[in-house]
Amino acid sequence: MRVTVLLGGHLRTEAHKGPMERVVEVPDEARGVDLAAALGLPVDRVRMIFINNHASSLSTSLHDGDRVALFPPELSYNTFVSLSYRQDRIEESK
Repeated sequence: MRVTVLLGGHLRTEAHKGPMERVVEVPDEARGVDLAAALGLPVDRVRMIFINNHASSLSTSLHDGDRVALFPPELSYNTFVSLSYRQDRIEESK
């Protein structure tokens, strides 16, 4: 199956360089941890994972066509704060 992956921060260069966003082939029963391995990333380098714009974990199952964003520890707090702020602003505007 194929998933589209967005790599944040240094994960882009740690995953054998390449573009920030790429399509990756993974086995049908793959989870987030399998995707990290397919990219050559140690699990401890992935602190946050979003699957189809929802916060997830590395044990979450992937499905064909999923969009997955991976963030390293050094960006996870800033990303979390930014997403929280954005969500607050969205809620306020309703």
